[in-house]
Amino acid sequence: MCKLSAFILIMCIGLGLSAQTNPKPGASSKVIKIIQAESLSFDREKNNAKILRGNVICENDGALLYCDTAYMYEDENRMVATGHILITKGDSIRVTGEKLIYDSKTKIATLENNVKCVEKDMTLTTNYLTFDVAKSIANYYNGGTLVNKENTLVSKNGHYYSATKEATFHYDVVLTNPDYKMNSDTLKYKIPTKTSYFLGPSIILSKADYIYCENGWYNTELERAAFSKNAILVTSQQKLRGDSLYYDRNAKIGRAYRNVSLTDTSQKSVIYGDYIQYKQEKSEAFITKKAIYARIIDLDTLFIAADTLYHRDINSANKFLNAFHQVRIYKKDMQAVCDSASMSTKDSLLQLFYSPFLWSNLSQGTGKQIRITIVKNSVKAFSLDGKAFLIQQLDSTNALRFNQLAGKSIEGLISEDTVRRVIVSSNAEILYYPKNKEKPVGLNKTTCDKITMWMKAGDIERVTLKPHTEGTIDPLKTVDLENAKLKGFNWQYAKRPKSRFDLHPPKAIKAIKEK
Repeated sequence: MCKLSAFILIMCIGLGLSAQTNPKPGASSKVIKIIQAESLSFDREKNNAKILRGNVICENDGALLYCDTAYMYEDENRMVATGHILITKGDSIRVTGEKLIYDSKTKIATLENNVKCVEKDMTLTTNYLTFDVAKSIANYYNGGTLVNKENTLVSKNGHYYSATKEATFHYDVVLTNPDYKMNSDTLKYKIPTKTSYFLGPSIILSKADYIYCENGWYNTELERAAFSKNAILVTSQQKLRGDSLYYDRNAKIGRAYRNVSLTDTSQKSVIYGDYIQYKQEKSEAFITKKAIYARIIDLDTLFIAADTLYHRDINSANKFLNAFHQVRIYKKDMQAVCDSASMSTKDSLLQLFYSPFLWSNLSQGTGKQIRITIVKNSVKAFSLDGKAFLIQQLDSTNALRFNQLAGKSIEGLISEDTVRRVIVSSNAEILYYPKNKEKPVGLNKTTCDKITMWMKAGDIERVTLKPHTEGTIDPLKTVDLENAKLKGFNWQYAKRPKSRFDLHPPKAIKAIKEK
């Protein structure tokens, strides 16, 4: 039979198949229509199938099916095809492979070997694919790869939805981009917006940073992302955590909300709060809403709380912190309050401004400005500048006895967490209780230019005065404790932060200022 006659015969058979008498409702959509083939044969003894060969084209429910050879099982509304398989739906989606099983009742096409599903700039490749012809949904369950321009997605299971241009991936999901690599357990990818949605533990790794989360999204075109559930951003020296985290990779700006922490691994410090804005390029951070800075010092932790904290890394050796408004500081052997503070690793100084108070054990220091020297994670000295006043409560059994120092400035030297020496300069005044065998014997009040005091175990061991002045000692029984105070005396020991949990009490600073 010539090819033309065979073609006419097949066309007639195809027309006959598509024009069945009295078809049941919906039956026409189940019929696989034969559009074209170069030859047709029957082998009813072996497989009861019509065999089409050579440039075969069939149609079902708006989809065209191309192949080299097709076995048509009319009773089952099924076809098996091999060789140059191609399925087209509309003018965009194309599915290719080497073997096809198609069930027209379910509209499911199963393709094997070198399978590709292509739509515009999206290409999905796998060795085994099921394709829902009616809904244009492609599924694979034994490994596949989706390529969308510069993004390559690999996973064990995957689903592509042509109608919404979305893909969902499960198990061992890896998204590779020239700038970073993502690993996830479950990932949803929207092709038009190039946005990935994380629905399980996920990691984004680049040369500059590392991101982990268990829920969130990432726009791979705009380089913007939002993460939640155990979200963390890790750079070379910082770790940023929060209940939710927003990150702009182009601008290199991160924002974290609620239960936030920023860890400086080189300085062994952490900043806490409920909101942080982190600028990666300058390595600077703004922290608000119950902001607290914590740093290990002297095998203890120094806490600095404020309304707002600003932290900046100039380099690995030069970092500074600014604290603004309602500043409260706690360390087991040192507490302080003020309205603003700054700390720098370059000059090893913690500076307190605007009505600062400093407490240590039973001592209190005040001045217009207070400076605390921290060297190698240890407090070494302090300085009270401008109307300096240092008060030491003699003991807790008698709350009205105080050793007092006043002057233009007071400097203290600290060793092993204990004040060893104190120097009072310019208009120096001292009022203290000398002791005999640990018991106070009277009250000494002296005024001079400079006072140097040596301490031992928290008590005054020796005092020198310049120029030398012989002070008078009033017997203890004659001392009026209520009036035994230098001008400017303002004992506020009860106002100090009593623990790290006492760093954000309401109106704490205001109460001290109004005293």
